Amino acid sequence: MDLQRKTIQGLTSALDEKREELSAFYRQFGGKLLADSGDPDIGAGALARERIENWHSLRSSRESDTQAILDIKAAVTRQQELAKFHRELELNVTRENGLYREQLGELGKSFYERYTDADAPVFGTAWEQASREGRALIDLEDTQERLHKDLEASGFFGKMFAQFKMAGLASNIRLHKARILRIFEDGARELISKGVLEERISSGSLDAGISGLYSGIREIEGRIAVLKERSESLESDLAAVRDTLEMNKASENPSRRMDELRHRVSDTDKRIDSLVVLSAREYSDKFLDEDGVSLLGNTGDGHTFSDMGAYSHQLEQVAQLRSVISQIRRKIEVLETTIKIDAMDRNIASFERSTAECERKIQHYTEMIESLSRSIGDAREERRSLVEYRDSVQAKIVPEPPAS
Repeated sequence: MDLQRKTIQGLTSALDEKREELSAFYRQFGGKLLADSGDPDIGAGALARERIENWHSLRSSRESDTQAILDIKAAVTRQQELAKFHRELELNVTRENGLYREQLGELGKSFYERYTDADAPVFGTAWEQASREGRALIDLEDTQERLHKDLEASGFFGKMFAQFKMAGLASNIRLHKARILRIFEDGARELISKGVLEERISSGSLDAGISGLYSGIREIEGRIAVLKERSESLESDLAAVRDTLEMNKASENPSRRMDELRHRVSDTDKRIDSLVVLSAREYSDKFLDEDGVSLLGNTGDGHTFSDMGAYSHQLEQVAQLRSVISQIRRKIEVLETTIKIDAMDRNIASFERSTAECERKIQHYTEMIESLSRSIGDAREERRSLVEYRDSVQAKIVPEPPAS
C-alpha cells in the first residue's frame, strides 16, 4: 500500500511536469500559429479570423500600456532632474541679482562722489536725494555718538534710557543707509538705461573707476540674460513633461497610474497566454485526440503526420507529449483503482467476518429458543397437573355446618 502511494506521488509529479511541458509547447506553438496568420502562404485558415484579431488587439493594448509606463517613468525622472536644475537656477539667479544690485550701488556711489553740476541733467535728482539722506544720516550718527558718551557717564537708570534711545537710533540709521543704497542703485540704473555711460565711454569722458564698475555690471547682465534663457528653456521642458504626464493620465499621481498600467499589462499577458495556449490546443485537436492518436487514420502505430500540413513537426511533438501524459494518467488510475480494490477486499473480508459472527450468534440463539420452548412446554404441563391436583383436593373438602 505504501509503495503504491509513493509510486502514485512520483507519477503525479511526473504528470505535472509533462503537463507543464505541454503547456509551454502550446505557448510556443500557439505563438507561431498566430504570428504566421499574417502570411497567407503559411498560416492561412489555421485559426479563425476573430481569434487572430483578438490576439492583435491584445498585443497592441499591451504595447501601448508598456510604452505608457516607460513614458511616465521617463517623464517622472526628467521632472525630478528639471526640478533640481530649477532650484540650482534660482540660486544662481538670486546670487547674480544680489551681485547686480551691489554693483549698481557701487556705481551709483562712485558717480555720486564724482558728481559735478554738468551731471545734473542725468544724476541731479539722485544726487539731491542721496545728499539729503546723507545729511540726515550724519545727524543720526552724531546723535548716536553723543549717546555713547552719555552712556559712559550715566547712572543705572540713565544708561537704561540711553540704551533704549540708541536701539531706536540704530534702526533709523539702518533705514537711512538702505535708502541711500536704493537711491544709488536707482540712479545707476537710470544712467545705464538712458545710455549715459555708453555715450561717455564713446567720448572717452567716463572715469576709469566707473568704467570698470560698468563693465562688471554688463558682464553680470549677460550672465542674468543667459540664466533667463535657461529658465525659459527649462519651463518649456517642464511643460513638455507635464503634457506627457497629462496625456498618460498621470498628472496627479504618476506612481499610482503606473501601478494601474502594470496591473493591466499583467492581466493582458494572462489573456494573451490563455489565447495562445487555446489556439495551439484547438488546432492540435483537429488532428489528434487526447491520447495523441491521429484522427486521420491508423497506419500501424496509430500516428499519421505526413498529411497534417505545415505544422506536422509541431503536431508530432504534441502527440508525443499527449501520449506520455495519457500513459502516466492511466498508470495512476490503475494504481488508484488497485488501492480502491484492496480497500474493497478489506471491507468484504470484514463483512464476511461479521456475517460469520452473526450466523454463529443466530445458531446460538436458535438453540436457546428451542431450549426455552421446551422449558415452556414442560412448565405448562406441570402447571396443568398442579391445577388438576388442586381441584381434586378441593373437591374432597367437607363444607362446615353453618353456626346456630
